[in-house]
Amino acid sequence: MRCFYLPEPDLCCGAVLPLPKELQKHLHTVLRLNPGDKVQFFNGFGQLATAILSANSAVEVLQVELCPAPLCSLVLIQGLPKGDKLELVLQKGTELGINEFYLTSMERSVGSLKSDRRQKRLDRWLKIVQEAARQCRQYHLPQLIADMPLASALSTVDADLKLLLWEESDVPLRQVLPPSRPQRIAVLVGPEGGISPREAEQAKKKGFQSVSLGPRILRTETAGLAIMSILQYLYGDLASGQHGLNDYE
Repeated sequence: MRCFYLPEPDLCCGAVLPLPKELQKHLHTVLRLNPGDKVQFFNGFGQLATAILSANSAVEVLQVELCPAPLCSLVLIQGLPKGDKLELVLQKGTELGINEFYLTSMERSVGSLKSDRRQKRLDRWLKIVQEAARQCRQYHLPQLIADMPLASALSTVDADLKLLLWEESDVPLRQVLPPSRPQRIAVLVGPEGGISPREAEQAKKKGFQSVSLGPRILRTETAGLAIMSILQYLYGDLASGQHGLNDYE
């Protein structure tokens, strides 16, 4: 059954909900769905609704299921890269189950959020996250916090385990990973030029442990995805094979 993102804070059985115009066009003009056809909607808060299309560009909710929150919440603080590299990070990171993205300009960042293009780029990034969540059926929509100074991001993010991916570190990842599952893990990844010594020291003062992913220097768009895959396998749902949907009452 086709599934779509519908930004409704609370989905409940029997509710009749209007559809956004863009979604109406996609359902009726592109997909050629008709009144009476069944579709699914998720609201980004873990609710998945089965609904039936009505004749007045609305849907009636027939059933609602609840997807529990992730066992381990993953946060990525990403140094702003250039070009479309960030789009790859957002798309694939969402597929891997990252729950929060913090985008920050760092000393060696080449990319930037220019004021004349800022809102347009933010809208595009949000759509990428929403579409990736729809495609991979991540029913808890990741949060996207853009253009936050590094110092603010380091102070804002709270986590049981904080990791700093730094090419100058000689500490292997396995040395700092706890045997029991953390509830929340934050990872800091630098832009193309890497993390400066000053920024690394700044992160360490906020509780981030510098680690290495081995002898190879990974690209900024690869490093975060690589470590998130490892963390999801060890502490998350990557290896469980379970969908985790329950009837919502």
